[in-house]
Amino acid sequence: MGGICVKRKELPYFMGYSGMGKGRVDYDAFHGITPRMVHWGSHCHDFYEFYIHFSGGYQMAYGNQFYDMEPYQLFIFPPFSMHSLVCPQGVTNYERAFLYCSLDGLRRASCGQIDLDYVFRAALADKGNMFYMNKEEAEEARSCLRRIMENQDNKQPEVQFENYGLIMSFLNLVLRAVRRKDASVPGFNAPNAIQQIIGYINEHYREPIRLKDISEHFNISQSALSHDFVRYTNRGVYDYILFRRVTLARQLILSGEPFGEISEQCGFSDYSNFLRIFHKHMGMSPREYRIANQKNSSWQTNSQEQQE
Repeated sequence: MGGICVKRKELPYFMGYSGMGKGRVDYDAFHGITPRMVHWGSHCHDFYEFYIHFSGGYQMAYGNQFYDMEPYQLFIFPPFSMHSLVCPQGVTNYERAFLYCSLDGLRRASCGQIDLDYVFRAALADKGNMFYMNKEEAEEARSCLRRIMENQDNKQPEVQFENYGLIMSFLNLVLRAVRRKDASVPGFNAPNAIQQIIGYINEHYREPIRLKDISEHFNISQSALSHDFVRYTNRGVYDYILFRRVTLARQLILSGEPFGEISEQCGFSDYSNFLRIFHKHMGMSPREYRIANQKNSSWQTNSQEQQE
């Protein structure tokens, strides 16, 4: 099946946080083949990503797990989960397809009858986040995403209804792969030290840890630690720590907690430092981020009211 050579230039991206294309907040489908691609650093989203690899990828990182990439692999990344494409030498003819879907999008796709967020989180807790589709399932899923991609910016009710039907068909293929008992396998192939270091940072990033502290804890030189860490995450150690803190802050902001308490819980030295770093990573203040997401939660309702 022919692919699309494309760069996702329209994708909002701030210091490792990528959003849906063209300001979308409900769902975003994509299929494409990129002739040449360099390392895509650790990042996360406010929504689910259902990702299918077809060819060209090297490794996928999820938390401190690393997976060699093979055709028809399915990765499920829930909101605020860190992941990255690892390709130290770059990749060629990289073909993938994915669906971004918000929690509201999942509810609409299931007609409000099934808590798909719970279903997927339970499956990921039990089986991990990497599964295998067979060739027929992967090709059918790709076809669904391409059809959604063609009309996803058309706001006509009948078109959106058709798209949600396609999303339902796509998610059914995803769940079929998840249900298979032997569908997931553990990650591997990254140096054990790097996996341990990432795991250590993930446990202690809210504390005042430094590069020196980590190098002494693992008995590795700071230069070697920095070099290997960037190779597998495309981020410096301190940048990764800040990224984790801001990721947690985003979750707490959406839960409605006071900004001062969020700053302290996330490990920032003071409130002004929290504001500066959050704005650097997100391109907006914590207050603006909360307001923007409150508006996004009612985006579909407002859009429908305007049409009426």
